Amino acid sequence: MECVKTVHYSIIINGEPTPPFDATKGLRQGDPISPFLFSIAMEYLSKGLNSLKNNSGFKHHPRCAKLGITHLSFVDDLILFARGDVESTVALQKRVNTPAVEIWARRNGIQAQLFQIPSKVMKAIEAHCRSYVWSGMNSITKKALVSWDKLCTPKCVGGLNLINLHVWNKAALLKKFWDLAHKQYKMWIKWVHMYYLKNQQPENFTMPKQASWMLRKILATQSTRNELHRPFKTGNSIVRQIYLQLLEYNVRVPWKCLLFKNAARPKAIFTLWLHIQDRLLTKDRLITWDVNIDPKCIFCDAFLETRDHLFVLCPFACSLWTRLFAWLQKII
Repeated sequence: MECVKTVHYSIIINGEPTPPFDATKGLRQGDPISPFLFSIAMEYLSKGLNSLKNNSGFKHHPRCAKLGITHLSFVDDLILFARGDVESTVALQKRVNTPAVEIWARRNGIQAQLFQIPSKVMKAIEAHCRSYVWSGMNSITKKALVSWDKLCTPKCVGGLNLINLHVWNKAALLKKFWDLAHKQYKMWIKWVHMYYLKNQQPENFTMPKQASWMLRKILATQSTRNELHRPFKTGNSIVRQIYLQLLEYNVRVPWKCLLFKNAARPKAIFTLWLHIQDRLLTKDRLITWDVNIDPKCIFCDAFLETRDHLFVLCPFACSLWTRLFAWLQKII
């Protein structure tokens, strides 16, 4: 039993193990009873906090009094609002010191918040993603056969449909600006309209200096609205529609159906994509990088190894294609 008590785990992420962590007992997040217990506990806690408005000793926060906000609950976080006097703080403490809070505090989860990502953080994330695509490792490298902007374009125009984090963040902020004008039922939008907009349209509003940094960033995106030229389709993600409109890409390519949605291995699909982009590491390209190698084709040893020669013009490639087409005619 000693080995059972001292067991620990390590998870491999991108080929590298994480630091070991101990095993514990308790409700797992995927357990069906876990969200049910969480809902029961938070319902009880929310009713207790909402009843504070009937307490004569409790005073709302100055920015929450008009909407009667006492708290905001998230999956793994709870924000309480009250005036900073002793009487209001004691009233809050009495409501929070309940068994429901203990159950809620043990409930694990993920809270996603939308904000303007700083440029340094965005560059670091994209550097790690770019390096993993080309090297398969977590260490940052500058080696890249195709530009990151090309990788992030949709498949219909020749890209791999990876997410351009800078454009996606801008699209998400534009979605919040759109919400300010169209979704009056959300709590944070009600609060912005109550204390800042005051029956004004967001595009005609001048933000005061004391407003939060996040709100100023959302309203600053109205200058980007001129880049949107198509109306939104109902039933689809508005953020993704904005994202696709903000991406700058050219005409559609005719070979999309050849490359994607087939039974080939992902590595073979990626190699074929590099072949179409003329970015394979053939000898003619390696010579331009001052690599000291024999430039002749590895199969025929007679001509310069280029992409077209290696796959089409080489006598070995021609014989291989002939045998392949003959085999296809037999099975068809």
